[in-house]
Amino acid sequence: MGKNYDLIATVDIDIASPIVDDASFDNLLIMGPAPKGESKAPDIGVYASLMEVEDAGFVSTGADADPVGVAARVAFSQSPTPTQVYIAVQKLTKEAIAAAATIKDTNAAIESYVSNSEAAVGRTVKFYENSRKLAITVESAITNVENSEIFNILAVLTEEGYSVSIGEDEFANATAFKKLPAYKKLTALNQGDEDIFLTVVVSREGANDVPYTVQVAYPSAGDEQIETLSADEILVDSPERELELPAETIARALSVSGWYVLCTAGVDPQLYEEIAAYIETQEKMFCYTEMNFFGAGKDGANEPAVGNVYFRTCGVYGRERTDQPDEEVPDANWYINVAFVAKWLNYSSGSETSAFKTLSSVYPSILTSTEMKFLAEASLNYFITVGNKNITMNGKVVGDEWADIIRFRDWLKNDMQVRVVNLFITRPKIPYTDSGISLVQNQMMASLKSGQDAGGIAEDEFDENGDTIPGYVTSVPLSSSLTASEKASRKLTKCNFKARLAGAIHFAELKGSLTYEL
Repeated sequence: MGKNYDLIATVDIDIASPIVDDASFDNLLIMGPAPKGESKAPDIGVYASLMEVEDAGFVSTGADADPVGVAARVAFSQSPTPTQVYIAVQKLTKEAIAAAATIKDTNAAIESYVSNSEAAVGRTVKFYENSRKLAITVESAITNVENSEIFNILAVLTEEGYSVSIGEDEFANATAFKKLPAYKKLTALNQGDEDIFLTVVVSREGANDVPYTVQVAYPSAGDEQIETLSADEILVDSPERELELPAETIARALSVSGWYVLCTAGVDPQLYEEIAAYIETQEKMFCYTEMNFFGAGKDGANEPAVGNVYFRTCGVYGRERTDQPDEEVPDANWYINVAFVAKWLNYSSGSETSAFKTLSSVYPSILTSTEMKFLAEASLNYFITVGNKNITMNGKVVGDEWADIIRFRDWLKNDMQVRVVNLFITRPKIPYTDSGISLVQNQMMASLKSGQDAGGIAEDEFDENGDTIPGYVTSVPLSSSLTASEKASRKLTKCNFKARLAGAIHFAELKGSLTYEL
């Protein structure tokens, strides 16, 4: 039987749930190309261990290691180990994917031609797929050699919507080819002359152009020139591997919360400035490895990869010696930026400086005083041995501000915003009165106190007269000082605060004397 309470009183309870802040200032994001082999990596992934990174297809050690795999290994090598690392994969462009189809179709047509040419008299044909090179050795003048079936390649490609050209000259059959300057050059080839190289480009709308090299040789009798055509040299370009611009990858990564500092791995250094410019528009930071400040021993190369106009970008010098060749740089040192950030972000915002931190798995630089001075003047960070410890030095962004200050500012802004927003959400109304304005001020003060507790804002101190020097002060307007139109707008302005940064001591100068009496 019911208790009939509703006859006398009813109770309805509403749950005023605050917003849950998903912003983080403690995690790094590694941006780089997808695994070279089979990939299971999502566009943006979160990984709790190196094993999870490797399970996604990234190789972290050995000659075939992926840049992102090595960078993740460096991150998870730090102590304490990061609880999670974000990875953003740079996707292939649509044009690169289409170029891969171009290569597949063209290679198939060439292979068919080579197979049909095996019993041909007067020439030898080889195709080197890895370098996209077709090598033809003739035994007599070009005009005497039957080459008509090579144009079957053109027929196959033309039917599938491709166009073929040499320079600006497009051709689709033997008749058109024989009108080109390239054909005249071939017919002038005499026995013993230097080989002729032609660059033939296969194109299709919506795809990157794919160049192929055609090498024609007419060796002297008994010459083993044919054996020199083993041309598996490195390709000049790889249109099928073109990656999207960093801004596209970053924009996709920004849709996922939880990371704060972007670190590059396997990204062209020429794109660092572009990344820095993009990150400057976000409340994030960017850290890269600086390898070319001293030009690896080359003259006149004291220019960092990123200009000194960015206040959200850090550069960390990575070579062990300024004249160290690329091939001698330890693989982990290419990603010293990841080690730097993983160690730094282990400390809560406000409690830390990024200088004087020990890093694992990366080798320190051996620098002269002059070289360290150059790095410091360029606001670049570096990693050296002091005593028996390997530690980071400087701790600045390239714009000559302390990196920990930028991080703390972002943290404080986010914390204060969340507190004020939750005030409006969890209360049915904030009146436009002195009491309501005080509620807003209380949230400002609570955030500043939290920043003080974290170590970013200085505690209250005293001057020589014993007067208090507060760590922070706030001011808000009185309701009576606001106009009717201001109140009608329901917008509260003129809420201000000022806080003293706690900063950090990076150098101490001690002086004294020894005497027989004090």
